[in-house]
Amino acid sequence: MNATPHPPTAIRARAAGAAFGCFDPSIVANLGSHSLIRATWPNRFNRRPTDALGLVPETAVLPHFETFGHRWVESAERELPGSTLLGVDERSAAVWTNGKWRAMGPGAVTVIKSTKTDTFPSGSLVGGLAAPLRILPDR
Repeated sequence: MNATPHPPTAIRARAAGAAFGCFDPSIVANLGSHSLIRATWPNRFNRRPTDALGLVPETAVLPHFETFGHRWVESAERELPGSTLLGVDERSAAVWTNGKWRAMGPGAVTVIKSTKTDTFPSGSLVGGLAAPLRILPDR
């Protein structure tokens, strides 16, 4: 982690124990079972999966969803059939708190599974995501 201050959403997410969000995409994109990396050059929208930390099973994160992450959906669905895709808008997060996922930050989170797409605005409960496999205990 770098020493720069994190936005309030990031602080709340860290305190809650698990989060998917775009406050530090290099870390949160690896919380799911797969991370999506560039598959070809120069086409930056064609992605391929690689193993990630696996804290949330069968899930891959599409960061910066509202600006460019939405362009990765087609290749992610092709490479990870049956997996859940989680689109997270910039400066936003899906935070696991009190046994549920909640959208936080100025943007939204989008859950894509098969042919179903649901968008959850900030403050709402997020459906369609598996519970984290492990949560660090509170101090």
